[in-house]
Amino acid sequence: MMTLSRSSALQEVDGINTMNLSCLLCYQASPTPVCHWCESDIFFFSPLIHGSNLLGYGPVASHVKHSHYDGLSLLGLHTWPMATLVHQFKFTHSLVSGKVLSHWFVHNKRHCTMSKPDLLLPVPISAWRLAHRHYNQATVIAKHLSKALSIPYFTGWARRKGFGSQHQLTKAARATHAAQVFELSKKGLDQMISITKQKALTVAIVDDVLTTGVTVNTLSKMLKARYPHINIQVWAMTFTPPPKSTLMLETPLTDKL
Repeated sequence: MMTLSRSSALQEVDGINTMNLSCLLCYQASPTPVCHWCESDIFFFSPLIHGSNLLGYGPVASHVKHSHYDGLSLLGLHTWPMATLVHQFKFTHSLVSGKVLSHWFVHNKRHCTMSKPDLLLPVPISAWRLAHRHYNQATVIAKHLSKALSIPYFTGWARRKGFGSQHQLTKAARATHAAQVFELSKKGLDQMISITKQKALTVAIVDDVLTTGVTVNTLSKMLKARYPHINIQVWAMTFTPPPKSTLMLETPLTDKL
């Protein structure tokens, strides 16, 4: 039986590989944006092995704040080499890196048993950062996922004030900071809620990197305070494992199903 790898799938979607000559990671000649050899070095979470909802998987759930959202889907670990793709995407304007991550995420969703969300909500960035980067990486990811999975996305649901970074903050400080800088828009999801009033709305908050979970948990808390019956999932490309995490002992999974 013929099988389809993540790299093979990339050749068939949106012409992503039509002009590709070298691997984004090792720079060797490659027919795909990430060559087979680099892909084999990447650890991917698998719904069949780790579960569809990673809030039920201890090595992840025990290290992220998740008191206000109901489900978690992750692509892989924020370690080399996947972290290099995220860095290229965020800081060197490599939009193809973001597309690669998005398509891998869609590939992994084939075996996920969590309910399909009605709406994708990219985590907002500050106006200052948007002016310097020219795009919100979470929105770019949400656009790719929206097209591939036929789920609408909405960017006007929340906003981020100021331009401070959370990278150097402790987990407790991140929680305080997130509560201060994020706010829901005036109308929020009112229109979507009215359209789906016959059933509870399910949304997925989309981000590139999940570290402590404080940001998405804070946004989830705000959503549930306004819309008590909403179901919230979090979709992120990578998870930053804490020091000495057992996840660091995991071997790469190259799913060829």
